[in-house]
Amino acid sequence: MEQFADTMLHDRSISSVLSSLGIFIIDEHSEELSHHPIWKHLGRGRGYDQSWLERIHPEDRKRVEANVQEMIDGKRDSVNEVFRYCLEDGSWRWVAHRGGVAYRDEGGSPWLFFGVDEDITKIKEAQEEASIRAREAATLQACIEVVSSSLDLEETVGRVLEQARRVVAYDRASVQVLHDGYLEVLGSMGYRDSSKITGFRFPFPQEGSLSTRAIQERRPCLSNDVAKEFPNYIHMEREEPASSWIGVPLIAHGDVIGFISFEQTRPNGFTHHHLEMVRGFAGPVAIAMENARMHGETYRLAMEDALTEVGSRHSFDLNGRYLFEKARREEQPITFALLDLDHFKRVNDDFGHQIGDQVLHSVAQTCQKNVRASDVVARYGGEEIAILFPDTDVKTAMEIARRIRQDVRSITLDGVNRPITVSIGVAGGIPGREVPLSDMVRDADAALYRAKSLGRDRVVVFAHESFPQ
Repeated sequence: MEQFADTMLHDRSISSVLSSLGIFIIDEHSEELSHHPIWKHLGRGRGYDQSWLERIHPEDRKRVEANVQEMIDGKRDSVNEVFRYCLEDGSWRWVAHRGGVAYRDEGGSPWLFFGVDEDITKIKEAQEEASIRAREAATLQACIEVVSSSLDLEETVGRVLEQARRVVAYDRASVQVLHDGYLEVLGSMGYRDSSKITGFRFPFPQEGSLSTRAIQERRPCLSNDVAKEFPNYIHMEREEPASSWIGVPLIAHGDVIGFISFEQTRPNGFTHHHLEMVRGFAGPVAIAMENARMHGETYRLAMEDALTEVGSRHSFDLNGRYLFEKARREEQPITFALLDLDHFKRVNDDFGHQIGDQVLHSVAQTCQKNVRASDVVARYGGEEIAILFPDTDVKTAMEIARRIRQDVRSITLDGVNRPITVSIGVAGGIPGREVPLSDMVRDADAALYRAKSLGRDRVVVFAHESFPQ
């Protein structure tokens, strides 16, 4: 066996063939290691001892040492391990180690060991890179799903800022909407007082601005030296100046609708990889924001009367039923007033429909200014305005109605040479158990009819047993 081992280790033709195949031999008795390119690269000579284990990464060493010891003890004849190995310059390489005992001595200790070692660092790095990209893709998809799950614009903006932290680490960020001539901040995160940032306007377009460049070129921009590359950058008061910045245009359906700005206070805080990540994030975010904006606009159109800018009949029906049922459940008073412009047809006939629209708008806004935020004002139909007063008795509602009537008489509009007057019917109280909202509306309408029959320009209350005073 000694002669065989000596031949395998020292015969140049044999060792050369084995080396070319990546095979090495260890003679435990002579403590010799055959020539092997990888071990020369890893800093090991022809001598063999257990010191090589000390250069294995601490996280891998205990496992490898245990397996080697089992092989020495005769509990196993082969080892198959992957570990990190430290080079003399302090760098780490990944090694795939496979081998086994070819011969043991009379005492059972390993004598001749054949093995194959391979530097798989590039493979591991590629696997790690693929794993990172897979995790990033999964994170990006999860972020997009969270952002896209809301149809409320304010909530969507908040989710965008929260989820963006998972895509790119930032100190401060803001979401901005593009208007004609400026960018307006819709929401922000990381600032000392975000409320002061919301609504802030940045000029657009602006010469020398990277934000303007990003929007005009429709691609993200990065600066790791803001002071030099973005000298007109607007730093918020009481905030540490930004040193690194990424700006990303939000493009939905081919149009730039807004912008996201990311800041770090330290220089060289962002990489081009961050730029690619936010590029993938920005597209779905833009669609989510546009959908939320459109939903909000649709909802506003449904809930707001376009002419008078008070609530629509639909909004009154929704809010009215809720407040009426709440008053019934809590046994609290609720009052309804129905207002109608006197001789509105004459206004249209004498001054034109455009003036008539202005009159109707002015009357509705006068009603809105005289009520609380909790009261409901809506265009009920034609020239009728409905007002619902929750937690309000008839006496208080009558006082408000009279004030509205007086303020309407004070409205002045160019081209209108006579006072504008309204008739108002009021009904209310504590709803009975089986009394619907429609009964209160009917009673207020009857009071309104009474006001008109008495000469108009007055407030009349209707008392009904269904609504105890």
